[in-house]
Amino acid sequence: MDINCILAAALPFEEKVSLSMTTLLTGFVVVFSVLLLLIVMIILLGKIVTAAQKKPKKKSETPTVTAPTVTQNTPVTSASDGIPEEIIAVIAAAVDSTFGAGKARITGIKKSRAAGGRSAWGQAGVMNNTRPF
Repeated sequence: MDINCILAAALPFEEKVSLSMTTLLTGFVVVFSVLLLLIVMIILLGKIVTAAQKKPKKKSETPTVTAPTVTQNTPVTSASDGIPEEIIAVIAAAVDSTFGAGKARITGIKKSRAAGGRSAWGQAGVMNNTRPF
């Protein structure tokens, strides 16, 4: 025979209820205290990650990507920095589709000086895939 069966048979009803309630309350206290502990740990971890992200980064670590300058009703300038005319046409089409036909003009295009020899798209992919939570 099992010891629990012997103890359960020997106890009166009031003691069985008392023992059951004590076990139930102990279980609730343990579960909710661990839950609260996890909540506090997650909040602290979130604050640590947020503080780490707000630290000023060194200038050499962050690549600068220059976007085309767009202003209203200004003449289009010629290509510079050895950018092919096809690339200028693609940029012009993107600006035209974004702002509407004839509403914006490209005044200058500069090549980005991407860190590590990556293109702007490659650098954007790296930044997107290595971004912290």
